[in-house]
Amino acid sequence: MKNLFTLLFASILFFAVPEAGAQISVGPGVVFGTDINNIGFSVNGKYDFNEKWSAAPSFTYFLKKDFVNWSALDLDANYQLTQIENIGGLYALGGLNFTFWKIKYEYDYDLGEYGDFAGTLDGTGSDVGLNLGLGLNIPAGEKLAIAPEVRYTLGGANYLRLGVKVMFGL
Repeated sequence: MKNLFTLLFASILFFAVPEAGAQISVGPGVVFGTDINNIGFSVNGKYDFNEKWSAAPSFTYFLKKDFVNWSALDLDANYQLTQIENIGGLYALGGLNFTFWKIKYEYDYDLGEYGDFAGTLDGTGSDVGLNLGLGLNIPAGEKLAIAPEVRYTLGGANYLRLGVKVMFGL
């Protein structure tokens, strides 16, 4: 599986990078996950193939809550639907999502004359899903854009994410 991802990534770079006029942008973001019920921070990338299509991978780490760490890897494609006058470009997003979770709960109970009851419960897992959503690319300078997004992940882990990212053109 790892070799398949490596081959796919290398193929995309081989065919896409030489294209003249392509633009790459990167930046941080902040999101809120509804069923995760917590805030997360993301690292985002975007590669514009042309004026309509772009590839937009991202990784989001959610803050630990209730002994659980969540993270998400998104491999999305963006399609610009329309240009909104004096605001920016409205785009649809869709793609593959990998949601990872890790739980670690340590307990230590003093049962008085019966002794102590201590231990650790831990586990990890992942779910694969499909992302669907909308975003708005708002130019804030020559090489700077602010992009609020709303996306829903369908699959093993179903949740809505509301967020905003700041993208810097390279």
